[in-house]
Amino acid sequence: MDTLLISINSKYSHTGLAVRYLEAAIRRAGGSCQVLECTINQLPHQLLSEIYRRCARPTRLLFSTYIWNVATIARLGPDLKAILPHCPIFCGGPEAGYDPDFLSKYPWCDGVLTGEGDIPVPLLAAGAPLPEVPGLHWRDGARVVQNGPAPVPDMDQLPFVYTADTLPRDRTLYYETSRGCPFHCHYCLSGAGGQVRFRSLEKVFAELDFFLAQRVRQVKFVDRTFNCDRARARTIWRYLMEHDNGVTNFHFELGADLLGPEDAALLEGARRGLFQFEIGVQSTHPATVAAVQRVHDFRAIAKAVGALLAPGNIHIHLDLIAGLPHEDLTAFSRSFDDVYRLHPHQLQLGFLKLLHGSLLRQEAEGYGIVCSEAPPYQVLRTRWLSFADLLLLEQVEDCVDTFYNCGRYRTAIGYLEQLLESPFALYCQLAQYMQLERQKEQVSGMPAALSKEDKWRLLLAFGTGLPGADAARLRQCIQFDRLRQERPKKHLSFLDGGDLTPRYRQQIRDFYGDEAQVAHYLPGHVGMHPAAIAKSVYIHVFPYPVWPDSRETAGGPVAVLFDYSRTDPDKNAIFYQIDLGGSV
Repeated sequence: MDTLLISINSKYSHTGLAVRYLEAAIRRAGGSCQVLECTINQLPHQLLSEIYRRCARPTRLLFSTYIWNVATIARLGPDLKAILPHCPIFCGGPEAGYDPDFLSKYPWCDGVLTGEGDIPVPLLAAGAPLPEVPGLHWRDGARVVQNGPAPVPDMDQLPFVYTADTLPRDRTLYYETSRGCPFHCHYCLSGAGGQVRFRSLEKVFAELDFFLAQRVRQVKFVDRTFNCDRARARTIWRYLMEHDNGVTNFHFELGADLLGPEDAALLEGARRGLFQFEIGVQSTHPATVAAVQRVHDFRAIAKAVGALLAPGNIHIHLDLIAGLPHEDLTAFSRSFDDVYRLHPHQLQLGFLKLLHGSLLRQEAEGYGIVCSEAPPYQVLRTRWLSFADLLLLEQVEDCVDTFYNCGRYRTAIGYLEQLLESPFALYCQLAQYMQLERQKEQVSGMPAALSKEDKWRLLLAFGTGLPGADAARLRQCIQFDRLRQERPKKHLSFLDGGDLTPRYRQQIRDFYGDEAQVAHYLPGHVGMHPAAIAKSVYIHVFPYPVWPDSRETAGGPVAVLFDYSRTDPDKNAIFYQIDLGGSV
């Protein structure tokens, strides 16, 4: 009987690490299998057809189940059993392995693999009798048999799952150097795997060499707290810095309060774009972090994040979770403000999911936490937050993603922050205003998507309605953000006022023809005709400096050069304040 390993990913850009491990383990044991990767965005009938075409002969199907795909798998299961009645279906992964009712809920599933599948799956694929497959819960007639637990593999015995011939170069690659987590946060499953186990540095370095040699776009480490062994983390960072290929980005999940001055000193020397760090703060409310055993010191986090951000070479994501115990809207607003004021590149506002196997799912009733019965089991209300509160926070999340996380409205948002008492107050009001504007334009009952021009208009209309707003200055801030996003293709009348550029057309033409100025500011354009230079850059004359590092409004006009051939990580044009021959 053949074996088909199926990974239904949340996006095309993602890859399934689990099925690659299982494929390599089966082949190492002398077996054979097929792998099918698809996404939850495909139509169910299309997924059904793809699986069916792989099953010309009797085939055992193995699904990796997670909160993002279990609903899709549950929809496919009955149809698969109907068209492939002789094909046994098994499920592994956290959604199946930690749900004690999985087999009773899904009669089409013949067995559930609990624990790590590296050892039991090759036995299953080889046709071993079901009672001999460790970690397997399987049907024997009307009863469910639970085999003994699966042994935990030695990390150095795990295969490296990528080869040059099969490397999905257009996708994010996932990689791990450890399994388990030393912490036991009640909302998470990562600490449920017992003691942290590490892959030897010798193997890690050899595998990192492969990624570097292949010049892949991004590698995401799935180690749950990468720097739980601080010295080991520094050793790996140092190795990547010393062998940097100038292209590949490495993403890590860290405990920021575990970072020390020696880490900041080392990381300061990393190439811009080499590293990306995701740091789960989740809450700064003392009662909340104590209740969920989220062990951290926010003062240490703030200090560490500040040290990481100062050189400007590492992209930082900070995470919050809404819906945790003891955190009402007021307490959450303080957590939001605390984290926002650290000025990360992205603030990811997530919502509590009551995962099967998590301690918080067991404790939920005592906290009055009610979640959806459907995956991903998102919180609906708690003793401290109503459903209306959570709806507001969902609007805030959307607003933060739209105007902050993209990194493309920082000047205008920075100005608006000064007009309200807190960042949370700003995003609450802006989110509600945005919701009303969308509803005015809604189509087919769904709020309409906002274009870039819509967003500029919205920020201007919202901001000018705030007490103390200077409409002229806000207009200049929006204009600056706009020019960093794109070379202007059309005139926007709502941004009229204060544009001094037409007065300096001759000086701007002279600048493009000045070889010394071009060599200084635009070395990549040296030797180009001035008209060709003018098509790839733009010079705008503002009445005063408006960008974040230049708060003063006095001093007269300033000319700014926007170079669209060079951008920052948020795809904003690099800009320079320039001298137009003493005229500005």
